[in-house]
This record gives sequence, structure tokens and C-alpha cells, in this order.
Amino acid sequence: MNTFNRKALSCAILGGLGAVAGSAHAVYQNPNGLGQALIYPYYTVQQAGGNSYNTYLAVVNTTTQGKALKVRFREGKNSREVLDFNLYMSPNDVWTAAIVPADATTGSPARLVSSDTSCTNPGIPTGGVDFRNLQYSGANADGTGTGLDRTREGYLEVIEMATLTGALLTGVTHTAAGVPASCAVVQVATLPVAGLAAPTGGMAGSYTLINVANGADMGGNATALANFNPAIIYTDLGNEATNLTTAQPVSVVVAQQPTGTTTYTNTFTSATAGADAVGSTILHSSVINEFVLDATTRSATDWVMTFPTKRYYTAGATAIAPFTNIYTTSGACEPILFSFFNREEQTFTPTGSDFSPTPGITPNSLCWESTVLSIRNAASSATASAVLGSQNTTVVNVNTSFQNGWARLSFTGANAVGAGILAATTTSRNVNTGTTSAVPANFRGLPVVGFMVRTLFNGTLSCTNSAGATASCQGSYGSLFDHRFEQNITPAP
Repeated sequence: MNTFNRKALSCAILGGLGAVAGSAHAVYQNPNGLGQALIYPYYTVQQAGGNSYNTYLAVVNTTTQGKALKVRFREGKNSREVLDFNLYMSPNDVWTAAIVPADATTGSPARLVSSDTSCTNPGIPTGGVDFRNLQYSGANADGTGTGLDRTREGYLEVIEMATLTGALLTGVTHTAAGVPASCAVVQVATLPVAGLAAPTGGMAGSYTLINVANGADMGGNATALANFNPAIIYTDLGNEATNLTTAQPVSVVVAQQPTGTTTYTNTFTSATAGADAVGSTILHSSVINEFVLDATTRSATDWVMTFPTKRYYTAGATAIAPFTNIYTTSGACEPILFSFFNREEQTFTPTGSDFSPTPGITPNSLCWESTVLSIRNAASSATASAVLGSQNTTVVNVNTSFQNGWARLSFTGANAVGAGILAATTTSRNVNTGTTSAVPANFRGLPVVGFMVRTLFNGTLSCTNSAGATASCQGSYGSLFDHRFEQNITPAP
């Protein structure tokens, strides 16, 4: 979302909600970071420089209600589920966990570990639980590998399904001892519906990518979708119900257009209506961020690009707009245009051989649900990204004189620039001029979330340790910055 005054943005969203006939419920991306659904753009336990990443997670309940949440981890190639469970949070609770490699080998699965006492169903064993390959192996194989190594990077979604009342709320609420009164009340095959009430939102999330041996510790916030669905959408275990398609098919999107800030209130009626509503809130025509490749600090830069609704558009015989290509053994590849600017305004557009995708992947494209674009200023045959060690990577080589600057990645697929996501009905209003329109909005681009990570290495430095003595310290640093975006929504009143 383009940057502009947050107060004006909030007012624009509230105005859009008021435009929904007979209801104040329409899914929107909350700039304040609180929502009913949370999208964590990336997790990883891949190795970089021979050292493994861990990913730390936090889910925060900022309300005075108890919560029933669906937690679902998806691998990065085709968004196949690798682990899911239900999480039950006490009022004002925080749940934390870590994703770690199951062992030191690169073929091992990711493993979820947690010492948190909040209730889950099923319970998380003391030693953790390994991610599984059941949804992309055997009869579910999709042609892009069946090994457990696919579970080592991906993303996750957390969706509030209901609030809790009565005995269920009492059971999951922490006592003075800091533990729930009785998790047994929710660790059952079927939860009694009498203890469930409508969801209220107010959830927040954060993640940390940490590689201790590399001196990297980089974190960010989950994308928050408020008003995801006003109904009780609780499901027990054993299926993929309650996902990002469960959103109500109504959205509010605020865009900074050339003529002023515009609020779009949309309804969707297609077969992918729920995914359309979610997609419209995170759909962008281009992605903007910086890069640092300074030789003196041996800097490296990765861009994470995650398309959390992509699988619902690319699984059939024909791709559904806004995506252009179906999923094959090379992924569902979306063409892109990548343009660089250095800090002195010089520009360069890599094409063809300047891209070095992994074997079988089309150059100048992003093919996976979570693709890591590894930016380099020298030709590379690397099969892993430079910072995160991602195996779902495309390498792009900038002009060798461009050691730092910024770049714009634009989506150029036929459906991304043409058909897009078309609302069935839209009420739009230019906040600056008051001009309104009832023409259905067309959202062009792709639904994407993500960030840039960069690392810098200064070698061994002299420092003072925790005891106050002079010592040698590793001068390695890492930082993470969310992407900036551009939107292309028509009409623009």
C-alpha cells in the first residue's frame, strides 16, 4: 500500500465499510497491524554459508476474548499444507514457537517446537513435531519433488475462527500459575458449538529469521486482514477448510491514485470470490525496494515474494486471472520486468541472460508460491539465494557498477496486466474530490506480500564483552524491510 497519512487511510477505510449496504463487514488490510487473519510471508530453516536459519513466531491476542485459531504452514513451491493445528488463546495471551531443522542435514524436514503453555489441538510434543509431505507425495504428488526438504521454507496463515465462551473459555484461560485451567476441553475430536461465538479480530503477529552463526537476526510483522469473516468459521482437524478462500466476498481497498486517495468497496461473485476479496487487498502492479551489494562489506540482498492465494488460480487446466500460467513441473511462472536505479539515478534493466533461474525455470519470471529473488552484481550459477539460502530462488544480476540503489519489479503476465481481478460491483469514492463511481473495479497485478533482507560483513572487530573485558566479536549484521508497492486499479474517479 502506498505511504500516506495513516489517519486519512483509516478514515478512508471506515468510509468504505459504511458503503457496504446493510453491513460493516468487508475484509481489508489493516494498516494498524491488527486483524482476524494473519499472513506471515516467509519461514525458513535453510542453510546459508553452511549454517541453518531458525524462524521464531509470535501470535498476540490483544483482546479480552478467548480465541480459536487455525494455524497452517504451507511449503513454498505450491502452497501445499505441511502442518496445521488449532490454537486456543486466553484473553490478552501471546503464543510463541520456533521452526527449526529436524537435524543438521539439508534433506531433513522443518520442525515446530514450542514451550508455550497455550492450548493447541493436538498438543505439541515436548520435542516438537516435524513437518509432513503428505499433501505433495503419493497420490498428491505435483511433479516438483516429494522430499521433506520442500518443508524447509514457505509461509503460514493464522485465521481466527471463533471466540470462546463458557467452559471452553474457562478451560483455555491462564490461571494465576500461568497455565491454562484445562486444555482437555479443547483437545477433543469435535468441539461443542455451544461454546463458540463470532470472531472479533484484534490479532497481531511477528516473525524473526535468525541465523546465530552468521550473525543475522531479521524480523517483521505479519500482514493483518481485518473483518475477514463475521461468521463462526470453526473447523476441527483433518481437512483444509478455513483458509484464505473462507473470507467473505466483500473487500475495501484504499489506493493512492494520481487524482487522489480512492476507496473501493467491492463485491465478488466468481468461483474464487473469497480469494478474490483477499487478493484485492494485497494486489499490486509492481514491487519497490532497495538493494545493497557493497563489495567492501561483502553485502548481499534477497527479496522475498510470496503469493498467498496463488494456488487457487493455477491448479486447473487453465489459469484463472490475475495469474497467467498453470502449475507445472517448473512451477506456475509469472513473467516480470525488473529495473534498477543506483543511488545516482542511473538505471539498468536486466533481461534474458541476466537472470539465472534454477534449471527448468523460465528466465525473467517468478515461479513458486514463495520465490526468493537473489540480487547479485556478477554472473552467478548459484542454486541458492545469497542471504537466506533459499532453494526456491531466481538470481538476477545487476550492472556490476551498481553496488547499491533501488529497484522496481513489475508483473507483466497477460492476465496480470489485462484481465486482473474484476469485481462484480464496486462503489468507489475519491476522498480528495468527493467524486464517486459505481463502475466495477479492475485490480491489475498480482496479490503479493514480502520483504527485502540484506546482510553486511565487517569481519572480526574489537569489542567489549558482557563481563566488560576486551574481546573479538563477529561484525556481521542483517536487516529486513517490507516491500513498497504500486497499484493499478481502474476506474480511478
